[in-house]
Formats: sequence, C-alpha cells, structure tokens
Amino acid sequence: MEIRIDKLSKDIEQVTVLSDISLRIRSGEAHALVGSNGAGKTTFINCILGLYSQYSGKIEIDGIDIRSKMFEQSRKNIAFVLDTTGLFASLNAWDNIEFYDRLCNSNSTKAERKKRISSIFKIISLENRKYDSIAKFSKGMKQRLALGRTMVSNPQAIILDEPFQGLDVEGKILLSTYLKDLKQQGCTILLSSHDLSEIEKICDMVSFVKNGRIVLTKDVIKSENLEEIYQNTIMQGR
Repeated sequence: MEIRIDKLSKDIEQVTVLSDISLRIRSGEAHALVGSNGAGKTTFINCILGLYSQYSGKIEIDGIDIRSKMFEQSRKNIAFVLDTTGLFASLNAWDNIEFYDRLCNSNSTKAERKKRISSIFKIISLENRKYDSIAKFSKGMKQRLALGRTMVSNPQAIILDEPFQGLDVEGKILLSTYLKDLKQQGCTILLSSHDLSEIEKICDMVSFVKNGRIVLTKDVIKSENLEEIYQNTIMQGR
C-alpha cells in the first residue's frame, strides 16, 4: 500500500503541531519517523490512522483519500501498534488476541482459531501467560501482546508508534524479525522510534521531524551514521 501525504497541517487547541508536511511512502517500503519528544510524530501517525479527521491537506493510501467512504474497505488491511497498545484491560491475554481474530477471520472454525492464536503466543513468547490478566503484564509484555494482535491478519501496511519502547532484548529481536518478515512479504511499514540502531536494521528510509515539519528525508542504506545526522539535523540550533 502506498501512502501519500500532501501539505498536511494540524492544529490542536490553536497550536500548530504539524505544518505543511508532504511525504511519499512507497508500497513495500519501511519508513521511519525520527525526532525529539513533542516534534509531532505521534500526531502525524494519528492523522494517517484517521484518529484525527480535522486537518488541512490530503492523506491518500493507494490513491484513496482516507476521509472518504471508499477507504473503509482498505482500512481493514492496515494494522497498527500504538504507544498506548490499544489493549482491553478487562480481558485476559488470550481474549485480547481472540477479539481481533474474530474481527479479521470471522469465517474461521473454533479449531482454526485456537491453532492460530496458540501459534501467535509461541511467537511472542507469552505462551505461559496467555490466560493471565494483562493488569499483571509489564509494559514490554503488553507491547508483545499488541504485536501479536497484528498477527491475526496479513496486513498490507503496519503503522507503529514507539514500538521498541519498554521492550527487553528478546522483545526487540521478536519485533525486528517480525517487521523484516512483513517487509519481505511486501508490507508497507511506517514507524516512529528513538531507537536508531533498530531503524538501521529494518528501514529503507528515515524522515527527521522537527517542530512539526519534516526537515530531512534520507536513504538509510546510503546514510553512514544516523546518530550524527540526528545531531546535525534535530539537535543543532537548540
């Protein structure tokens, strides 16, 4: 799925959070957003996910404006992992995954669903905690569960906001491997992260966001040192 943003601007409580952003994320590309806290990355992602509908400019996915009724069918092919995880606190781990599985695979038999969900818990290394209340989970465990939720479908695009935050080494390896596998399958990936080392492993392109604007977009492979670019682009002039 190709994502095109044209002159996107967004105000929140009369404060300009995003200003005149234009960006193209090609189908099958892994693209990272990098910037300091408060730069506008989460607002940018929320606009693409349709969580904000009031903004100026245009967001299109596969040539369809995301605010049009025509986009509703395409929306089902987009998975997401937000910093808030989006899990249901009242459900145990298994029921959290099963809820989304029933939405995405409504025609599955009980046996098919059980096999698929059991497999997911093995992948995210939470097999021995699958019936626990998520109130007992650490932030990293919740992140893994939120990741497992996306595995019930075969997304054509996945959008992640700070997905590595709170993950231990094992969790980072699981997430990195999963995103690499998705990319090989042609899935479009958009993520925001402060973890430059993980971005270098996964992403093709990186956009540096400062004060609500994209100030630089670079090819990750051709960029020798993302940390140095970050220092020169984001930290300079503070």
